[in-house]
Amino acid sequence: MVSMVRNPDVKQRDATKAVVVAVSSDAIFNPEPHGFHGATGPLRKGEAFSVIKAIQVVNERLLTMNSNETLLFDVILLSNDSEEKHQRLIGSAKHYGIDVGRFCFCTKEDYIESLQSNNVKLFLSTDTNDVCKALQKGVPAALLYRPTDPDCQTVDQLKVVFSGDVFGSSEETLHCLREQGFTETQLHVLTMTKGSMKAFAVLMGEMRRRFGLEGSPLCTSLLTVWSSRDVCARALKTLRGWGLLVDEAYCLAGAPPSLILNTVRPHIVCLDGLHHLEGVSAMS
Repeated sequence: MVSMVRNPDVKQRDATKAVVVAVSSDAIFNPEPHGFHGATGPLRKGEAFSVIKAIQVVNERLLTMNSNETLLFDVILLSNDSEEKHQRLIGSAKHYGIDVGRFCFCTKEDYIESLQSNNVKLFLSTDTNDVCKALQKGVPAALLYRPTDPDCQTVDQLKVVFSGDVFGSSEETLHCLREQGFTETQLHVLTMTKGSMKAFAVLMGEMRRRFGLEGSPLCTSLLTVWSSRDVCARALKTLRGWGLLVDEAYCLAGAPPSLILNTVRPHIVCLDGLHHLEGVSAMS
C-alpha cells in the first residue's frame, strides 16, 4: 500500500516542470533500531542530510534570480517505516526546516512503482542495490555519498558527479570492460544507466546554465574510473551535446576513486553499474 502526504508548509512545485527528486528517508534521518518505541522528538540527522540543505540553497538562488522560476528541485521523502513513525518523520522535516514537499510511504516492494508514478527525475539512496534496481527498471537513480566526516560536506553548493564510463560508453569500451572481467549483467546495467540518466543530465545542464560560470550553487563533475582518456573525452562531448558543461573532469584509468571522492566530497554520485569498485562499494 502506498500513501502520499503533502507538506502544507512548502509551496508546491509544478511537477511537470520541476526536477522531482525522491530521497530515501533513512539517508536523511537516522533510522532507529527495530522495536524502538516511545520517542516523540525529532529524529537525528542522517549521513546524507546535507544533500537536502544543498538542494534547498539551489532553489533559493534560482528564485532570487527569477521569482517565477519553474525549473526547481521538488523533493519527495520516500519511507517504508511503520505507520506510527509517519508523523515523526514529517515533524522532523519541519523541525530542521527542510523543504520536503511530499512524503511517500510505501513498502520496500512498492518503491519502484512509487518512483515511476510520481514522475521522479532522480532517486537517491545510500543503498547501492536499491539504486541499481531502480536503474535496471529505467528509473534515473544515483548514490548518496557518505563522507568520512559528514560535517565537512558543504551545504552551500550541490555537488553532482556523473560517470564518464557510462556517458562515454560504446561497443568498443564494453568489449574492453568485458576483457577486464566485468560480467554481462554489469555491462547491461551500464548500458541501461546511460539511457536512464540522459534526461537528468539534460535538466542539470539547463539548471547549471542559469548560474553562469562563477559562484554557482550547483557544481557538476565527470569521473571516469575504468575507461581510457578517449572514453572520458567522448563522455564530455556527449554531455556537451546534451547541454551540460561540467565544471571538473577526472580520468582515473582504473585507479581507485576514493581519493578524488574524498577531495571533491560530492553529495550525489551517478553509478556506472560496475559498483564493486573501491571507493564506491564502501559507500553502500
